[in-house]
Amino acid sequence: MDYTAPYLERTLKRMAAETGAADPTLIKRLIFHLRPGTSEPSERAATHLADLLGLIERNAGYAQALRFHLLGLLLAKKSANLLRDSGILPRRGVGTELSRRIGFKLLPPVADPDSLRDWLDETLTPRDTEWIAAVDIQLWYRLLYALNLDTLDDSSAAALRQMLLDAINGLSHRIAAEGLDPELLRIEPTLEEYASPFLAQHEEIYALLQLSLAVNPGPLDIGHAMVLLDQCEAVLERIQRRAVSVGTSVNLTLLSNRLHQQIARISRLLELLQADSIAARVPILTTLFLAFSATTNERYSVRNLVSATTGRLAYQITQHAGRTGQHYIADSRSELMGMFRSAAGAGIIVAAMALLKVLIIKSHLAPLQEALLVSLNYALGFLLVFVLNFTIATKQPAMTASLIAHTIARARSTKDQDQVLSSFVTSVYTSQSAAIAGNLLLAFITAALIGSGLAYFFGVQPVDAHKAERLLSEVSPAAPMNLVYAGVAGAGLFLSGIVSGYYDNKSVYNRIPERLACLSWPPYLVTRRGWKAIVAYTGNHLGGLAGNAFFGFYLGMVSAFGQLSGLPLDIRHIAFSSANFAYSWQAMGWSLPWQTIALSTAGVLLIGLVNLAVSFALAFYLALRASNLPAKEAMPLLKRTLLAMLLAPWRMFRQRNQA
Repeated sequence: MDYTAPYLERTLKRMAAETGAADPTLIKRLIFHLRPGTSEPSERAATHLADLLGLIERNAGYAQALRFHLLGLLLAKKSANLLRDSGILPRRGVGTELSRRIGFKLLPPVADPDSLRDWLDETLTPRDTEWIAAVDIQLWYRLLYALNLDTLDDSSAAALRQMLLDAINGLSHRIAAEGLDPELLRIEPTLEEYASPFLAQHEEIYALLQLSLAVNPGPLDIGHAMVLLDQCEAVLERIQRRAVSVGTSVNLTLLSNRLHQQIARISRLLELLQADSIAARVPILTTLFLAFSATTNERYSVRNLVSATTGRLAYQITQHAGRTGQHYIADSRSELMGMFRSAAGAGIIVAAMALLKVLIIKSHLAPLQEALLVSLNYALGFLLVFVLNFTIATKQPAMTASLIAHTIARARSTKDQDQVLSSFVTSVYTSQSAAIAGNLLLAFITAALIGSGLAYFFGVQPVDAHKAERLLSEVSPAAPMNLVYAGVAGAGLFLSGIVSGYYDNKSVYNRIPERLACLSWPPYLVTRRGWKAIVAYTGNHLGGLAGNAFFGFYLGMVSAFGQLSGLPLDIRHIAFSSANFAYSWQAMGWSLPWQTIALSTAGVLLIGLVNLAVSFALAFYLALRASNLPAKEAMPLLKRTLLAMLLAPWRMFRQRNQA
C-alpha cells in the first residue's frame, strides 16, 4: 500500500503550522516524499505529484503554506547565481576546471549555506533528475497555477523582480565581455571593425533594466534585445563554420558553448521579465525549473566538462580524417590498381621493417634501448611509407569510417542511411581488398626474397629455427591472445587517426606553416627554395607525419611496456604478421606441414580482420558521437555498419551472379 499521500499531507500541515519563518527542511521533506522508491519506476513520481496537487487544490491553506515556504527559500538565499550560473559552463580554463573537478571528486567542496544553488545541489539526487524530467509537464503547470503566484505581496514581488534583474544584468555583462575574446576575434575580426552585437545587446538590455526600475514602467518591449541576441547566435554559428577551415581549440569550444548557454538563459529571463500574467510566466518558470534540476548533478561532473569542451574539437578532428578518407576509396579499375600498387610499395618497406625488428631484438640490448630502437624502426618506416605516398591497408578504416559516419549522420531516415551504407560499404570493401592484397603479397614475397637472398649469397640466416617457431606461434589462431593483441594494434590505428586529425587541425589553427616560414636560419642550411618546399609539405601533411610517427612509437612502446610490467600486452599487425610468416617459413627450409601453412595463413587473415574491425568501429563511433548523434542511436548504427561490412563479399558475389 502506498502511504505517500498521508505523508505529503502531514508535511503540508507542518508547513501550515510554521508561519513564523520559512523552513527549507520541510521543502526537502516534501521532495523526499515525492521521490519514487528505489524499486519503483520514475513514472511513479507522477502519481505522487498528482496526490500533492489534489491536496493543495482542495485546501487553499496548504497551497498558501507551500507558497510561503518556497518564497522564503528563494528570498532567504542567494538566488541570482542560480539563474546566472546553473547549467552554464564555467569561465575558468579547461585545465584549471578539470583539475578542480577531479579534486572535488576526491575531496568534496564545502557548500555555501546561503546559496540556493548549493542547497539545490545538496537536495536533488540523480534519481530526482530522472523523475522530474519524466513527469508530464502539464502537472508542473498545474502545480504553479495552484500556488497562486500572481497574488504575491508587493515586497516579495519586488524582491523577486530585483533578483531577476540582477541575473539578467550579470549575464548581459558576461556576454558583452566574452564577445570580444581574442579567440573569437581571431576568426571573426569584423567584431572589432563594426558594431558588435555582443556589445549592442548589453546597451539595449541595460536600457530595458533602467526602464523596468521606473516608478510606472509600463509594458516592456524586449523585441530589439531578442533580435540582437539572435545576431550574437548568428555570429557564433558563422565562427563555427569558419573554424572548419581555420581550425579550432578546446578553449574556443568552451567559449562558444558557454556563450550559447548564456544567450539561451538570458532570452528566457527576458521573456519572464516581460511576462505580465501568470499564464505567460508558468511555461517559462517550468522550463527554468526543469533546466536547473537537469544540470544539478553535472556541476562537478568530469564527463560533462570533457563532453562539452571536446565535442567540437572531436568533430573537427574527425572531419579532417573524413576528408583524408576520401583518398582511401577507389571506384574504378584504374583507381583500384593504383591502390594495389601503393599498398604493394608499403609491403616492401614493411618486410624490411620486420627484419630490422628481428635483428634489433637479436642484439639483446637493454630493455629501454631495445624499446626505443624498435619504436624508431616502426616510426621511421611508417614515415617513409607516408612520404613515398604508399598505403598501409589497416590505416584506411579509421579514415573511411569518419567519412561514412559524417555522411550517415546527415541522412534523415533509415532508408537514406541504408542507401549510404550500401554505396559506401561496397566501395570501401573493394578498396580494402586491393590494399590488403598489396600489403600482404608484397610483404610476404619481399620477406621471402630477403631471407632467401641473405642465406644464399651471404650464408646468413636472419631468423633461426627457435625464432621461427616463436614467430609462427605469434600468427597462429590457436593462441587466442593473438587476436587480443590484434585488437590492441587496432586501437593504435584508431588513435593514430585521432593524432593525425588533431595535428591537421593544430597546423591550421596555430598557423604552423606561416610561423615556420618566418624562421630566418633554416634557409641557410637547406636553401631558401628547399625550406619553402619543406614548409609547404609540412603545412599540408603535418597530421599524416604526426599520426604515422605516433603509430610507430605506439607499436614499439606497447610491447615494451607489456614486457617490463608483466602485463599481457603486445601487438599483432596483419602486414608484419605476413612478413614474419615468410621469414619463419624460409628459416624452416620451406618445409612446413600444410596444416601449419593453412593455420598460419588463417591467423594472418584473422589478425587483419581484427585490426580492421577494431579501428573502424572506434573511429566510426567517435565520428557519429562528434556529429551529435545520441549514443542510443549511434550503437545500433555501428552494429548495422559492421554487419554490412561483413556481408559485403556475399552481396558483391550475388550481384555478379545476377549480372
